Amino acid sequence: MFKRMIAAAGMAAALVAGAMAPATAQTVEWRGGSIGGGWYTIVSGAAKLLEDKVPGLTIKAVPGGGAANPVAVQQGQAQLAMSIDIFASMAATGTGTYQGRPLADKLRMIGQSFGDTPYHFIRAPGQTMDIPTLFREGRNIRFGGANNGATDEIALRWLLAVYGQTYDSLRARGWRFQLAAYGDLASAYRDGQLDYAFFALGLPGSAVVDMATGRDGELLDIPQDVMDAFKQRHGMGSGVIPGGTYPRFHGNREVKTLVMATTLVTSTDVSEDIVYKITKAICENVAELPRIHGSLKDYRCETAIANRPVPVHPGALRYYRERGWVQG
Repeated sequence: MFKRMIAAAGMAAALVAGAMAPATAQTVEWRGGSIGGGWYTIVSGAAKLLEDKVPGLTIKAVPGGGAANPVAVQQGQAQLAMSIDIFASMAATGTGTYQGRPLADKLRMIGQSFGDTPYHFIRAPGQTMDIPTLFREGRNIRFGGANNGATDEIALRWLLAVYGQTYDSLRARGWRFQLAAYGDLASAYRDGQLDYAFFALGLPGSAVVDMATGRDGELLDIPQDVMDAFKQRHGMGSGVIPGGTYPRFHGNREVKTLVMATTLVTSTDVSEDIVYKITKAICENVAELPRIHGSLKDYRCETAIANRPVPVHPGALRYYRERGWVQG
């Protein structure tokens, strides 16, 4: 009797320990965005797809946020998460938003471009300088950018750094910066208070449409050397704003630009086997992704790790190599 009681107690303890243990490789938590937003919709739908395609896999879709999600993965609170390429890069290097925080050294990527957001560099009528000349020689410029600390405002600082500039160095040449909400930037532009502006918005960006309703202007191509520098330093990709998106600003001309890419991240604590299965299931069912969310229509596994803000997880890399999309 006593032996049976000991055995029963041992079994109970094991069950309790199992209940309190962190998620296993077969049960994962996937952080998205705010409930009702695009990321949460993507995560909820993709979780159902993966559960259907990967036997034994259980995914809990939960709300999250672009800046918080890499930290949740690093700390083991989530095993999958949506993020932005530059947030992932900053978390892994302890820079920008994550200055002074522990490095997210466990952070790994599965793929990116689950819906991209292009940058817009707008030149007002009457201004003639291209981007390199502007930053190297421009004086008394009124420049608009996103709110201080926003993802695209951080990218603006990086852009200045490519040309060896800072806010202070440009202010010394008479520059005035207006860092504000997109709607406020649109109003300032329409009212003739801005000469140039730089920020990221999905297409078509309502603030850019608003700008174009009241004032002419031009969307500028981002120089290739800038895009190369952003790719090398921050793992950021490039793309185009299709012709006709904002007829008053660029007619039918394609505009070459930087792209802020949504990145699916995971942790080194998640097994190679489970990440391999997740990657395989996504890539073998790409045609189903747009039914989950329209922004997924352009996702391509062949180029999913062309830009790498953080290292690729070995499980994902194994699948891409098997398909011949990655050499070595």
